[in-house]
Amino acid sequence: MSNVRLLPRLNDVGVMRFMEDLERLTLADSELMDGDKRRSEYEAWIWYAPSGGSISPELVGEILARMTAIARQHGYPDRASDRQKNGFDVEAAKWLAEHPQLSSPDLLRDDTWSFLSCILLQELVVWRYSARQSARFAGGVRNTFQRLWIRGRTLDLGETAGKERWHLLEGLSEDAMVQIFERASIASDAQLSKAIAIGWLDTANRIGRARMEDVMRRATKLLRLRNQIIDLTFLSAEGLAKEVGDIFARSSEGITEQEDPGDGSAQKDSVVSWITRAIRRPKNGAAISGQ
Repeated sequence: MSNVRLLPRLNDVGVMRFMEDLERLTLADSELMDGDKRRSEYEAWIWYAPSGGSISPELVGEILARMTAIARQHGYPDRASDRQKNGFDVEAAKWLAEHPQLSSPDLLRDDTWSFLSCILLQELVVWRYSARQSARFAGGVRNTFQRLWIRGRTLDLGETAGKERWHLLEGLSEDAMVQIFERASIASDAQLSKAIAIGWLDTANRIGRARMEDVMRRATKLLRLRNQIIDLTFLSAEGLAKEVGDIFARSSEGITEQEDPGDGSAQKDSVVSWITRAIRRPKNGAAISGQ
């Protein structure tokens, strides 16, 4: 028997029907369907891959239980603060990225994530966002859980990184995450995404996180333009790190460096430098890779 565990999928017609029903229930201020009723109501549009693995109700149940537990640790079902929501995102991303059964091609499909968000984890999507944000239910880069899985898989520095394994995932702001992972030309290359994450952290440690939003937008535009001139994916790790570092330096020109507040920032700088050196190692060496 194959070790690949297949997850249910919700096709596009099912997603459209779901969003129509959800909007009607929301406008009428009615209670949402419970999980069992949802599965029954949308059964006609739920399907599995015809081959390549085995159906696993146990994995579906595990995802539901673990995502709900993580949400409860961050305020669910009560209204959550931005800090609680960010905390949920980080912990959920870690769990989704680490789970050995959540690395199959099944997870590359939007309709798999449509099922998870529309049917299995609907209450958590409504809690994290609202019932009115259709992009958070449908599969795609803005899907509530798909975006976290991609972040975790891409920014995972690996078990050999020890305590710093999740430094990139934990260190980036939400704005930085969006700039990286909602742009296909960047997000499609894990090494480029990591290099940008490191460039962001390096610059934030130098000028302060509060100044990074505009800097990140300028850097992203310049990187996308640069990628039209030279294919960044063909650069060596060291060459890529230099290109990204130069662009962040250019994007932050004229911004004074923040003074050392004496809160351990120097230690943070040394951590980022260690990560940068690790990413720059040749692939045939002891490089740390999240994928």
